Amino acid sequence: MGRTGDRVVALSRARRVMCDFLHASMRVPLVSVQKTMDLPALVAARHAAQPRPSWCSMFTKAFATVVAATPELRRAFLAFPFERLYQSSDIVADIAVECELADERAVVRVPIKRPDSRSLLDIDRRIALCKGDPVKELSCYRSALHLARLPRWLRRSCWWLVQNVSGRWRSRYFGTFGVTSVGNFGVDSLRPIAPLTSVLHYGALDARGQMTVRLTWDHRVFDGVLAAEALVRLERVLHTDMIQELSSLRAGVLPLPRAG
Repeated sequence: MGRTGDRVVALSRARRVMCDFLHASMRVPLVSVQKTMDLPALVAARHAAQPRPSWCSMFTKAFATVVAATPELRRAFLAFPFERLYQSSDIVADIAVECELADERAVVRVPIKRPDSRSLLDIDRRIALCKGDPVKELSCYRSALHLARLPRWLRRSCWWLVQNVSGRWRSRYFGTFGVTSVGNFGVDSLRPIAPLTSVLHYGALDARGQMTVRLTWDHRVFDGVLAAEALVRLERVLHTDMIQELSSLRAGVLPLPRAG
């Protein structure tokens, strides 16, 4: 006999999408490195900017700049019909955001094409638009919700095919790298799992203007030295390109938004 108040809750399609996403991640050998970054100058520049871009847009654009200059960071591991690496010529950031979907909280992945060439405000606008209505704005998420209607074995076979057979399929549905954070709540995400080659995640900003930034990556694709160098380059871009763009916002020079 069950206790009073106990009940069984069926998985929604959004929950099935997350379960399938995590299942696709389980065989990826993930490793993480971290760096404590000193960012008081960036904090001051962001505070003075009007409008004020999000930390997510700054980290997304800064890391995309690093990825654009580092071909190894644009690679993905494919397993079928033989093991190989696929190197994409394009850059797509896969940003995890939480939204309200059919009266429940759901995590959706917002793809941002060529974030290194977009303005910070444009990235923020795109994220906000997709967060407000993910089903309308995100064709990949609509496809995933439709797929979630199917039996589990068939869904996961489709996820495996996208993940392992075609580099173009993988690039389209999983992007080049991921970005996620729960730093707004004052906590750190130690090692998210995802079927992506790399995921950038960062924690809360402390009173000294320091922040812990981590890169979790597929060790089959590249090694720890490259990951460490990527974080060093990321900090350099944050101190140069990002501060320069923030200063232009303070001066009232607003970049024009891009479509898509």
